Amino acid sequence: MKAKFKNGEYIAPVTPLGYKLHPTEKNRLIIDEETKWIVERIFELAAHGYGAKKICHALAKDKVPVPTWWLYKRNGYKASMFEGKPEEVKYRWCIQTVSNILANQIYLGHTVHYKLTKMSYKSKKNIKHSEDEWFVVENTHEPIVTQDLWDLVQTHVNSRRRSRKDDEPQIFAGLIRCGECGWTLGSANTKDKGRFYRCTQYAAYGRNFCTLHYTPYKILYAFVLGRLQYWLMAVKENEDAILERLLQGSEKQRQSENARAEKELKKAQKRRQELNSLFAKMYEDRVKGLLDEENYSMLSVKYRTEQQQLDETVKTISARLEETKEETDDAKRWIDLIQKYSAIDELTAPLLNELIEKIVVHQPWKDGNGRTVRDIEIYYRFVGKID
Repeated sequence: MKAKFKNGEYIAPVTPLGYKLHPTEKNRLIIDEETKWIVERIFELAAHGYGAKKICHALAKDKVPVPTWWLYKRNGYKASMFEGKPEEVKYRWCIQTVSNILANQIYLGHTVHYKLTKMSYKSKKNIKHSEDEWFVVENTHEPIVTQDLWDLVQTHVNSRRRSRKDDEPQIFAGLIRCGECGWTLGSANTKDKGRFYRCTQYAAYGRNFCTLHYTPYKILYAFVLGRLQYWLMAVKENEDAILERLLQGSEKQRQSENARAEKELKKAQKRRQELNSLFAKMYEDRVKGLLDEENYSMLSVKYRTEQQQLDETVKTISARLEETKEETDDAKRWIDLIQKYSAIDELTAPLLNELIEKIVVHQPWKDGNGRTVRDIEIYYRFVGKID
């Protein structure tokens, strides 16, 4: 894989806005004239001092389709986002999308690898890597923006990252998601409300698209800190019990199920080998005239059908066993991560990103006594939602 990277090949499943794959040269990017102008427009607006939110409004006002719509138009990608939806959906730009474009070195003509990697080739879970772990290959394709324009835009972007009055870092950055629309929750600060989080789609487009999801920073901080402290204490008190809880069942039961599955797998594999021998024997008998064409055809169909069924059985059982092993490995990995800490007295960005995959915040609601209820879900790395 690294050889492909060094060779400048682009192997991601989705091509970035402004580019398309070369029709004859495998894994090579070329300029997509139909969408190149959108990238140029975004960088030009940023160079004139527009922030990501303002750029989103400008693109939506001019009815510029979002990147996902171009993929849908061409190959049906994420059709559920657009089919049967109002036309305005395709112009609903996300602040994060614009920010990602402005930070993507692909538009300088460079290819960047290892931003995200799979935990294993059979796992759907991704691991984010810090910038110093990225593998950058320069000048792999034609750039859309010049180095001067890129530098100017990065200067504007960096100057816009203002610190808070209390100089408190953005420890939850990139982790909080809206429980209704899936967009990120952004940080805001007012004199009367103090620091809080709100849905970025609501902030950008108003109540017709989502709701505020007002969540005070202090409440979120206290909740997350409390849950991490609970899990650290629980693991230290009884690691085996927590492992069983994470795996949602007893170890004895799991071992029994695995033993049955392995027995079924061996049985299916043995029968598959027997069928291979039977086919070879049938062919010899047919050549020697001991088996006529009619019976040979009949038995071939019968055994071939059984072979296909056995292949499916082997595939299903093997996947189940691998999934069980992965779940166990993931649970142990998360336990090892949290055990690195002797105590968790405060939250930091490195700690949160090491232990948590995402935090989903739902719209607050009132209970029967008129009290505000906030549903907050924490999805931990490797093990998901366990609270």
